Amino acid sequence: MSDFSIFGKYLYDDLKSEFICFNKDEFDLALKSMQKAKNLYFVGYVVYELYDNSSSYPVAHFKGYVNKSEFKLDDTQEFSVFKPFFYPQILEGLDYDNYSSCFKQIKDELASGNSYQINFTSQLKLFSKSSSKRIISSLSSRQKSKYLGYFKSEFCEIISFSPELFFKLKGKKITFAPMKGTIKRGRNRAEDKALKNKLRNDPKNRSENLMIVDLLRNDMSKIIKIGSLRVKKPMKIIKLKSLFQAISPLKAKLKHRSLSEIFDAVFPCGSITGAPKLATMRIIKRLEDRERGVYCGAMGVISHKRAEFSVPIRTLERRAGEKYYRYGVGSGVVWDSKCDDEFAELELKSSFLRPKMEFDLFETMLLRDDGIFLLQRHLGRILNSAKLLGFKIPKELDMEFKKDDSKIELSDIIGVVSGKNGFESIADFKEIFAGLSPSGGSLVRLKLSQNGVLSLTQAQIQPINSNKIAISQRRLNSQNDLLYHKTTLRDERIISDGLFDIFYLNEKDELCEGNRSNIVLNLNNKLLTPRLQSGMLAGTLRGKLLDLGIIQESILGLEDLYNAKEIYAINSLRGAIKVEL
Repeated sequence: MSDFSIFGKYLYDDLKSEFICFNKDEFDLALKSMQKAKNLYFVGYVVYELYDNSSSYPVAHFKGYVNKSEFKLDDTQEFSVFKPFFYPQILEGLDYDNYSSCFKQIKDELASGNSYQINFTSQLKLFSKSSSKRIISSLSSRQKSKYLGYFKSEFCEIISFSPELFFKLKGKKITFAPMKGTIKRGRNRAEDKALKNKLRNDPKNRSENLMIVDLLRNDMSKIIKIGSLRVKKPMKIIKLKSLFQAISPLKAKLKHRSLSEIFDAVFPCGSITGAPKLATMRIIKRLEDRERGVYCGAMGVISHKRAEFSVPIRTLERRAGEKYYRYGVGSGVVWDSKCDDEFAELELKSSFLRPKMEFDLFETMLLRDDGIFLLQRHLGRILNSAKLLGFKIPKELDMEFKKDDSKIELSDIIGVVSGKNGFESIADFKEIFAGLSPSGGSLVRLKLSQNGVLSLTQAQIQPINSNKIAISQRRLNSQNDLLYHKTTLRDERIISDGLFDIFYLNEKDELCEGNRSNIVLNLNNKLLTPRLQSGMLAGTLRGKLLDLGIIQESILGLEDLYNAKEIYAINSLRGAIKVEL
């Protein structure tokens, strides 16, 4: 199955037709063709900038498939050592200062009567090594979505977990379900019930919802039969994993079954613009100063007699040539909105992207006298991981770290770290290392908790009782995001008695790393180490030796291990230990 798409409960495959539209006129023609086509399901998206596209990115893209089957998650993790696989790095997060500045401008617009409600959004940029299949599997357990969506083309990859229906068309009957009103979930049933009632009766959320219902009613009036509109269960509360949301379904009968007329009348959905729509969209364009893209546009499926579209919120989009995903998140701001509350809502709506799990970052270092071996590499690594994984950064660690420029010979690190090269004084980092006792050689463990607390321990280095290594029967997976960071989750990997270390292969049969060491092989008188992409922690000593040109990266396998003239297990605590299977 080389080309497929997902929408709702179904997977669509066997591609037969395709429409790529770069302007509104092309989209209108495509809609007419798709509605006329029989025995095909067209799955695709429409970008928010449908009427104002200034880029070379398509405004709409639909693929026509023959087959439709129930989509089932395959959640097997036969290669896993660490869970979860998907724990994205935040390259650009929510910016409170920028949000606060825009919020003040929004309040000025509201005070001037230029808008009654502005749905202001922010954008995160996320990086993950996980495959789209793994992302869908991981996030589906945290965000049950009636409108799950997956679409991939030469232009983009979209993974959507939207809970919001834009519209559903069946014959001449049309249903909208604008979503407006949010509150967090409770810790138990009693709290859930209380929070649910609070949302339903909260004046601010009710007014937000009513404004959007009125906006939709006005938009719909252009295309529906007079007297056919019904608002079913206003402020109906739906339950998601981490929050409650309010929807107000609207149902009516159309004058004509024209998707082109429907989009002309109601796109984009009022729940993600505000009211009045056109004036508010102009304010949004000025304040956000970026493309929303698929986020806040439409995503769905069209067949001969039916059509169904979501508003793609809770949506990841990665465009061609980009290594990161865009994730948009927003809220409706009205006159009595408070900046801190709205910002907290953005954080709440983004929280499902990561699992709730407790772990720490740590570094294990070699102290000799008053110097630590490769000190700034260690501090730089834990700081970088803290930033990418969303840890609170303590002030003692919030600084620029430089890589040392000292030279190290291979003979200086074989068997034990000898000489003075590579050792950096702890005197410049007194706030971090206060309380350490100078020694002839000891182990220092620096730990950072998720809430930004640093802790320090010092212990004797245990003697090496074996130089034997074994190959684990379990595999690492190179798509595991946390594999590339030194976390306390690594303690799950146990080294058996009588061994110095255990080496791992990945899901592609490539050599990765040991439990506590990076791997170096002497092959044809070249010192080679597995490439980082195979799945490993980038060791500080490994990085130093790569920078010096002493070792080189290569794709290595089990056969290379067997054929190696020498095998080394290297880390900054013990140097390069010559080992054997």
